[in-house]
Order: sequence, then structure tokens, then C-alpha cells
Amino acid sequence: MRTVRAGLGAAVVVVALAACGAGADSTAQTGPAPSVSTSSASPAPSTPARSDDNLSPANLASELLSQLAAKGTFRVVSRTQNPGRDVVLVTADLKLTREGTDLVANGHGRKVVRTGQALYLKDAALTDSRSRPWLEIAGDGDAARYADQLVRAARVHEVIGGAAHATAFQRGDRVTVNGAAAQEYVVTLDLPRATAAEALGGFLTAADAKKLPEALTLRIAVDARCLPVQLRFTLDDADVVATFSRFGQKLTVTPPPAAKIGELDLS
Repeated sequence: MRTVRAGLGAAVVVVALAACGAGADSTAQTGPAPSVSTSSASPAPSTPARSDDNLSPANLASELLSQLAAKGTFRVVSRTQNPGRDVVLVTADLKLTREGTDLVANGHGRKVVRTGQALYLKDAALTDSRSRPWLEIAGDGDAARYADQLVRAARVHEVIGGAAHATAFQRGDRVTVNGAAAQEYVVTLDLPRATAAEALGGFLTAADAKKLPEALTLRIAVDARCLPVQLRFTLDDADVVATFSRFGQKLTVTPPPAAKIGELDLS
């Protein structure tokens, strides 16, 4: 899969959540600012209303991204299958704030932490030091590319913003995700138009879209709280399945200790 920089999704617009129904849980989380520690979220209503009935091409992107922003935190498990290769698994915990996205992601045998504008990569092979396996990422190079791959996979939810530029939209099957029923929506995006509007955040840019087909089909599963719980698509021959959970749990993201931060080994 092509590596691109992942920026904050411009399509995360906080709007009224009427289209998701009165039964939707839209309480904003105001926990401490960005280690990764989590605690149980408040239980969902035992009989939630069918909150996805009024989703449409006009509001699906804004409603779903607004619900994620209201929850504030969530976990994503992203599986990417390239032809002839092993599945690449990335697990990440994200905290959405007004200033940006703090996150911790694990995958490819590496770990990345992003807090504020600082980005750190854990890879002892790059520092040649098990006692100081972390690098603070600045500039380009292999370390930046590895970190960027993890950040992009962690922020795959941003692709939902492209649904605001749909050329086709339909309700799909009722599916089960994380043990609960969800409604799947099948949305085909106009990639040049969506990337020109920066609707996919930094997941795909207009320059990247020039090298890809003009259409991208998303399958988005939405639960009764109007939260996206699964996202599926194929991009550049890679099949991507991202599953979302642990909405609204307490999450703290901290940089690695200074004593653990090393230097890039150029030998």
C-alpha cells in the first residue's frame, strides 16, 4: 500500500446529531489530556434506538465523524492484506482533541506514539540499542516512513470523510460486529473530488489520487449508537478491514522517557 502522510481529518465537523435518533449516545468525553491506560466506558443503553435509519449521502460522513469526536477516544484494529503477502495488523488507541489526534499504535514489530506535534518511533534495530529503542521523528528517512505507516493505519477512520463526496450510496446488509448488530452502508467516493476537498484528511491526498482509480468503494458498518464499528475497502490492490471499539474510554498518551530515546544508527 502506498505510504502517505496522515493529517487531521478536515471533515470532522461537530454538528447536531438529530439524524442519528434520540437514542444515540452523543455525550462528549472530557477526560484528561493525552500512556496508554484505559478504563471501562459507561454501558450503552440496554435497548438503544435504531439510530442509523436517517443516514444519507448528505450527512453520513459528518454524523459518524461527529459521533467519534463526541466520544473522544476509541480503539482501531486495522488488517491490511496485500496480494501474496501476510496480513499486516495494526492496533491503535486514539484520543481526538481540538488540537489534533494523540495516539499509540503497534504493528510491523514497531510502536509509535504521537502526542501533540511530537512523534516517536520504537525500533531498536534503528537505534542499535535495546536500552534506548525510541527515536523522536523529525524530517524524512526510513524512520519517518515507518512511523508514517503506523500513523496512517491508526487514523483510517478519516477515510469516512470522503463519503461527503459520494457518487453512489445504498444500505447494505445487517451485519454483526463486536457481537452486536450493525447496518452496513455501501458508499462509492469520487476520489479526485474528495481528495481535492481534503475530505479524507491526510489518508489520501490529491497527488496520490492521480495515481489511483477515480472511485473508491467503502463499506461502513454503523451500530445503534450511530458509531462506525467497521470499515472495509480495497485500495491499490490492498484489502483493508478496520474495526472500531472501546469508545469513550479514558486514555492517556505520554511520550517515552527521555532516557529511552536514542539516536538513529547510521553505521
